[in-house]
Amino acid sequence: MVVKSNPVTKSLAFNTHVEQVGLEFDFLISEFGYELTKNEFKGREFWIVYSKESIAIEILFEVGGLPFVTLRNNNLPQDEDAYFDTGDSVEEFSPKAQQIKNSRYERREKPETNLVDDYVLFGREEHIAYLKEAARTVRENIELRRGGLGMRG
Repeated sequence: MVVKSNPVTKSLAFNTHVEQVGLEFDFLISEFGYELTKNEFKGREFWIVYSKESIAIEILFEVGGLPFVTLRNNNLPQDEDAYFDTGDSVEEFSPKAQQIKNSRYERREKPETNLVDDYVLFGREEHIAYLKEAARTVRENIELRRGGLGMRG
């Protein structure tokens, strides 16, 4: 996965993200025939999108937070201005992914937290664990055609 040079690209968090997305989500290409259709910065956000027909698996990352992984059926109506988003976040299907995010936010909100060292001490492992769980959830949703990919629940 080639990424244009950007100061963020030198950070441990960014490099962990790119490496782990490649490892965890490769099955989309090798097993399900998806293509990498976006691999770029939009402002401070880094987007990786895998697409096949009308389905997009969107992985958004901004240094300092955990990724957002969304399964989107582009054939369904969507209106961001009206807050009508038909994408399904992996947290809707994975209590474990939600728990990882909640734990991170709770820890980082504590006044004594040293955010400079947080990623090295705890955040990197959470980042990796979250992407592993997100990939597992994406695979399961594709196989079962859950959410916007087919059936609800």
